[in-house]
Amino acid sequence: MPPRLVTSEGNVTRIHSSSSADAAEADPRAELARYIGQMVLDLERMANTANLELLSYFLAMARAEADTIANVPAQAKPEHEAQTQAPYCAE
Repeated sequence: MPPRLVTSEGNVTRIHSSSSADAAEADPRAELARYIGQMVLDLERMANTANLELLSYFLAMARAEADTIANVPAQAKPEHEAQTQAPYCAE
């Protein structure tokens, strides 16, 4: 996949493609959701490291929603990502 450039100005985030043909094929919402999902994964890992179970759970939910929008099936995720989710048990 060609590299993408993500820029932010104020409240607007833009995803730039390396070629115009690729831009026509790419869904900007899916690309943005993929980018947000990766950012949330990093935050989720930090929350797990700090034993912030509830926060980690909510971040995992946000990542799941981003993956749904980006059409990334759960089984396609690398194995190390599956291990980052902290179990959450409501008591």
